Amino acid sequence: MLKTAPIFMSFLLFTTPVFSEVYKCVDGNSMSFSNVPCDDQQKAKIIVNGVADQTMPAQEKFVVPVYPGWKKGWKKTKNLSLERFSEMEYTPFKPSAGEIHASINKQKLTNLPKSMTVHRFSVSVEDIIESICENAVIHRPDINDQASELVYYGQYACSLRRDTQQGELGYYKIMRGSSSIYMLAVKWSVKPFVIEAGKELPILKDKEIRKRVTRAEKYLRYDVKLCRGDSCT
Repeated sequence: MLKTAPIFMSFLLFTTPVFSEVYKCVDGNSMSFSNVPCDDQQKAKIIVNGVADQTMPAQEKFVVPVYPGWKKGWKKTKNLSLERFSEMEYTPFKPSAGEIHASINKQKLTNLPKSMTVHRFSVSVEDIIESICENAVIHRPDINDQASELVYYGQYACSLRRDTQQGELGYYKIMRGSSSIYMLAVKWSVKPFVIEAGKELPILKDKEIRKRVTRAEKYLRYDVKLCRGDSCT
């Protein structure tokens, strides 16, 4: 990518307006040039006839810090980027025995109709959970009553996943942007367990599991955000 950057830079200079800015985007060891802001820039600054356009809306930024529960950090194990859908998955770096099957899933779906609210989208998520689990309890936390209409929290307990033959606990946050929906899910495998109607899940009585649950809930509520300019949800 570094070898072709000068050629790409020249192409942009001849195809963009004279007063438009060109942004240098750096992602790890790769570098590219664009006439639109990079992911790490919150505001677009476009110069037209020598005057900055103050009406240009701030760019959305999906803020996903490294998960604090993984003391040794994380590594990216999946990076899928399509025209209207992107998905990344992270797993702990050098995981402990209890973290081997833990993962964080990050998704962005673009150009969805305005009628697709976070609540409607959550129904689709719940349908997927029920399809992959032999039995599942899906809970809508009370925090949703305090959140805005653009944010939704969900959690689930899967007694047995049909593909892995393991139980699973998951916590997720869905956010509505101007033209996209964003979702971040924290999940980890547990031993298969039995779900009985009206009874507390036995898996949640484990003190270590409770610590993981609290950590996941705090991470989604306070660390994972969707920002636009100086405003974050």
